[in-house]
Amino acid sequence: MIFHRILSVASSWLALLSVAAFAHAASAGTDLSGSAAPMRSADASAKEVVLHLGGTPAAFAYISSLLTRTLEQQGHSVRVHNVGNFPTTRLEVMLEHGEISAFILGRTPQRDGRFLPVNVGMTDDLVNQRILFIPKGAQVIYDKVQTLEDFRQLGVVAGLGVAWADHPIWVANDLPVRTMGGDWKRLYQMVASQDRGMDYLPRGAHEMSEEWRLHPDLDVERNLVLVYDQDHIMYVSPTDPELHTLLQGLLVQARDSGLIAELAAEFFADVKKPPVSLEERRVIDLRLPRSLQYPQSWAIEPGR
Repeated sequence: MIFHRILSVASSWLALLSVAAFAHAASAGTDLSGSAAPMRSADASAKEVVLHLGGTPAAFAYISSLLTRTLEQQGHSVRVHNVGNFPTTRLEVMLEHGEISAFILGRTPQRDGRFLPVNVGMTDDLVNQRILFIPKGAQVIYDKVQTLEDFRQLGVVAGLGVAWADHPIWVANDLPVRTMGGDWKRLYQMVASQDRGMDYLPRGAHEMSEEWRLHPDLDVERNLVLVYDQDHIMYVSPTDPELHTLLQGLLVQARDSGLIAELAAEFFADVKKPPVSLEERRVIDLRLPRSLQYPQSWAIEPGR
C-alpha cells in the first residue's frame, strides 16, 4: 500500500516536471525536437530609427510622413527631429555632413556622387509635371502655345535655382534659363518684378497646389504643363550607409504596395482643383539630356 502511494506521488512529480520543462522550452524559443524556433524576420530586425529632416513645412510634412509610414509598416519605431527650413543648397551641405538624414531632390550625376541615392520616385510623378508662375497680366503670351516649338518661339526665360535638376533639362530642350544661387525663394519676387530678365518660374504640380495662395503678386499660367520623365528621388546622407541599405528595400516596397501613390494623393489632392487643374492641361513633353537618362532597372549597391 505504502509502495503504491510512493509510486503515485513520484508519477505526479514527474508529470509536473515535464509540464514545466515544456513551458520553459517554449518560452526559450525551442521546439520539441530541441531546435531553436524560428523568429519572425520583422521582429528580429526591427529597431528604433532616428531621423533628422528639414525643408519647407510642406516638404517636411511629406517626407516625415512617408518615411515614418514606410518604416513603421516593417515594425520599426521612428523618431523624427525637424531641423528647420533652409535653402536647398544649405540643406544639401547638411545632408552631406550628416546634419540631416535624408532629403528628396531632383536626380543629377553630381548629387549621385555626393549622397547615397535610392532609385524610387518619391512624388508619384507630380514634381516632374511643371506648371508656371508668371507675372500678372502675362497669360495672353501663352494662350496660343500648342507645342514645344511654339513655346520656344516665345523666347521667354525661366528663372531656376542653380542646383535644380530642371536646369540641364531646360538647356537640353533649347529653352532659355537664368539661374540663381543661394536662397532660390527670391525667384518669386524676381519674376513678379518683370525687370530681372526672368519671365516665369516652373514649379511641380504638387508644389503649385500649395504655393499659389502664398504669391498673390503672381498668376498661375492656365493651360500648359511641361512634363519630363523623371521623378525626384530620396537621397540619404553618406554618413549613414545603414539607413541607405534599409531604405533601398523598404522604399521599393512602399512604391510597389501603392503607399507612395496613396500618400501623394492624400497630401496633394488639390492638384486636381483650380487653378492647377492638372488633368485639364495641355502637355508639353521635354526630353531628358543624356546625363539624366537612367535605365529603369538601374539599381545602386546597398550602402553606396
